[in-house]
Amino acid sequence: MKKIFSTTLVLFTAFILFSCDSYDQDDYREYIVVEGYAVAGELLPDIRISTTTPANAEYSFEDNVIRNAIVLVSLLDDNGEVEEVFEYVESFEERGIYMPIVQSYRVEARRTYKLDIVFTDRDDQISAVTTVPDQVAVVNEIPESVVYQSENQLEIVLAEPQQTRDQNVFVFNTISLEPAIENLTPFYLSIVEDEDDVDISEYVRNSSGLINEGNFDPLPDGTILLRFPWIGVAFYGDNLVVTLSVDKNLSDVIRSQDVQLGGSTLSPGEIPNLIYNIEGGIGVFGSMTADTVRTSFSRPF
Repeated sequence: MKKIFSTTLVLFTAFILFSCDSYDQDDYREYIVVEGYAVAGELLPDIRISTTTPANAEYSFEDNVIRNAIVLVSLLDDNGEVEEVFEYVESFEERGIYMPIVQSYRVEARRTYKLDIVFTDRDDQISAVTTVPDQVAVVNEIPESVVYQSENQLEIVLAEPQQTRDQNVFVFNTISLEPAIENLTPFYLSIVEDEDDVDISEYVRNSSGLINEGNFDPLPDGTILLRFPWIGVAFYGDNLVVTLSVDKNLSDVIRSQDVQLGGSTLSPGEIPNLIYNIEGGIGVFGSMTADTVRTSFSRPF
């Protein structure tokens, strides 16, 4: 299951470390970058800690890791009080990556976790809070095969979720089980043919982007109907379709990143900052739940 979630993790990681802040490069300030993703039903997440680099320098996590961090993740009760504390230690094999000492506890849906980081050799203090969404559960029968771009769009019905925020936000990930250039759908085939340095492996795990409440239909029995967007299909053939419910921290980062990349109208020269929800640094400490189904996307007749 961790491999299934890695699509989303890579998606989020790709832009966390390369955002543009609204200050002159001469006034560069180093920030601590935190990265961790709690997944319901999985072990507590590893926490990556590093620093930013100036815009004119190439970023490398290995060259920017932070040692000597004291990392704690606390499970909070309904009143926001600490119910249980989990200590972390730095990995012996990968510096800058901190792992939970307890390897038996599983992240719980609809629970709130607080991250606290202090350092033995610097004054910075980092904190962040995430509330894990309700567990996603696909309840309808998924067809064995769906004709690509046909009128019969793949529909996924989710059990009625309990609200953990003002609105539910979902992401679809597809994982191709038959990746080959001859199986690329037309849109992605055109990208590969037009760009010399594109590797089809970049599209084996593909994301739909955010799906907000305005893009799904509540049904009379309380379930939710989601229609899978065709843009998420990179390869014909068998695919795993992962439906993820993401917390506010993750959706804020993705939404603000979409704006940076031109997802909305910007004034000339205006690039807004990403929304991090991290006190004392930047990055993301977020959470998600997921369920996975399998289907085949066939070529149009």
